[in-house]
Parts: sequence; structure tokens; C-alpha cells
Amino acid sequence: MARKTQRPPSEDLPASIAPIEAIVQEAEKVKRMPDQVGVLQGRPMNGWIDESLTRPKPRSHCRGLIVEGENTVVFASSNVGKSIFCIQCAEEIARHTGEEVDYIDCELSEMHLRDRYVDADSGARHFFPANLRRFELSAELIVDGNIEEAILQSIEQAAESGVRFFFVDNLTFLCKDAEKGLSASEFMMRLIKLRRTYGLTLIVIAHTPKRDGRQPITQYDLAGSSKLISFFDAGIAIGKSVKDPEIRYVKQVKVRTGAELYGSDNVLIYRLIQTDGYTHFDFVDFGKEYEHLKENNSVTEMEDIQEIIGLLDKNMSVREIARETGMTSTTVHRRIKKAKKIGLVDENNRPVPRVTDAEHAEQPEQEEQQS
Repeated sequence: MARKTQRPPSEDLPASIAPIEAIVQEAEKVKRMPDQVGVLQGRPMNGWIDESLTRPKPRSHCRGLIVEGENTVVFASSNVGKSIFCIQCAEEIARHTGEEVDYIDCELSEMHLRDRYVDADSGARHFFPANLRRFELSAELIVDGNIEEAILQSIEQAAESGVRFFFVDNLTFLCKDAEKGLSASEFMMRLIKLRRTYGLTLIVIAHTPKRDGRQPITQYDLAGSSKLISFFDAGIAIGKSVKDPEIRYVKQVKVRTGAELYGSDNVLIYRLIQTDGYTHFDFVDFGKEYEHLKENNSVTEMEDIQEIIGLLDKNMSVREIARETGMTSTTVHRRIKKAKKIGLVDENNRPVPRVTDAEHAEQPEQEEQQS
């Protein structure tokens, strides 16, 4: 009886998963695994660099402003065009990557969208790529009114289905207690965990309080707890130019990957326009931030004083005025001191009633009648 010859086990398996190679790969994988010490993960410094070399270099989008795999915050004052700019970025990413991009919109209504992307006169409209999807809140599906939890769970559910790009408009809905340091920290840690678990790229839109238009925008102008910005990998600010009401400038206020491309000396200059139903930021040039700020001269000083007098007339304190105008308390004190010197405010910080020309004309006549 002929004896059967057995093939080596490796011949029964594809070369890619031959036992010896598989064992070597598994050993290398185990070798690269970080050590666990409590909640910390550690490995030799060279090990971290070796691990990074196994991963592709992250792609960047929108002139290098957005880097894949990062949490980015985009912020500006009201009515500057944050949502318009971010929808434009979302569209660019969708077109360039071919991947689904989800825009979670807690700001705009359908009518706002129509105003921005359909020309009211001609009916011309802008068509977005099919892989750019917009989502809005379904209030009836939110349990116990916890919007923050509902949105985070929805992002995770979409991530589990394969979505990797998310825009969230805006931070107020994601973190209702953003002013509180502890709440902001807890929320951002959950966001970071989502990013790391699913390899997400998250762009969050936020506000900035009213600010002094003479000062450059910094990362500390982001509304909410001062701790918030430390949890974002990148920060993008949008400013409104004093040169023209339609001119905007975009600058990087925080960068984690690569070099800073658009700091105060090299901001991106755009014009906010609508063409054929498409409201968007049209790139104009590069420039310097100071060219688009208010000048600190006698004219702007008097404008400040008039604004402060109006707020003093509403019984607002110096601190409240500083918060309302974006000036520092020191600047408000200085402007009030100047107002007192020129007779616009009394010693009790009350506006001095101004005598109009009509009242001047009536006074002599009244005096004659009295005499």
C-alpha cells in the first residue's frame, strides 16, 4: 500500500499567512504594543517613532488649514460667516476625497440655506456633491433633553458605519456648559476618544465674544472656558476687515501638525460674495492682519467713548461694558476718564445731558419772558 506524503503545513496556507511569517508578524505586533500603567500607555521613544512610520502621513485640505485625524475648531464673531466658510470647506473635502462628509447643522434652517445657495432673482442654485450630507436635530428623538449626549452618540453611530469626516455647527449644542472648566474638559475628552477610536476628522464651529477690533485675534478669543482651546489640535479664526464690509481674513491661531502657514503676517484674504446662487468665500490674496484692524486714533477713541456713554446710560458696570464691547476693563476706565475730562460724563460716571441747538435757541426767549 502506497504511503501518502504530507505537504509541509506552510504549503497548505497562502504565502501571506504562512505560519512562520504570521508568528513573526504577531511577535512584531506584540513588541510594538505599549505598556499599560494605570490609565497610561508607554513605550520607548524610538518605539513611538517606529509606530508612526507604519501609518500614512495625514492629508491636509482647504489650503492646509484642516489636517485629517485632528480636532479643529473654527471660530469668529456673529455674522462674520463661520457657517458659510465651513460648508465651503466640507464641500471641498467631499469633492477631493470622494468620501462621505457629514455636516451636523444646529444653526441654519432650510430657508437660510435657500437664501445662501439659491439666487432670489434668477433662480440659479448651487449644487453640492452627493457625498456631502447635512443633518439637523430631531428634537422628538432626544431623551431627557440631553442634546450633548444625543449628538455624541449620533456621531459614534455614523462613525461605526464608516464616516470619517464630521463638521459640527456649533459648539454650544455640543457642550452646553462650555464656560465651566470641568464640563468642558470632560466633553473634550469624549470627543478626543471618539477621534482616536474611529480615526475621525472633526471640525467644530464656535463663537467668540464681542472683541476689540484693534487687537489681533488669538486662541484665547474662543468663547467658553480657557481650557477648551488646549484640547483642540488646531484653531482657525475668521476676522472681519475694517477696509470693506465684505472682506474677511482667515488665520491659524493654533497648529499641531506641520508649520504655521497663516499667522498674523500671512493671513488669507477673502471676499464674501454670492455668484449664481452660491454664497462663498472668494480668495483674494495673502496679507497682514494689522492691515484689517481698527486704527487706534482719536476718531476710534471718540467712537469708543460714545459707545461707553450709551452703556453707562443703561446703568452697566465697567465690567459689563468691557464684556459687551470687547474692550479690556482698563481701556473702559481710560475712556471714561477721558469722557470726564471733556465733560461728557460726571464724577458719578453718569452721562452729562447734552444741550441741543434747539434748546439753546429757546433759552433766551424763556429768559426774556421771565424778565
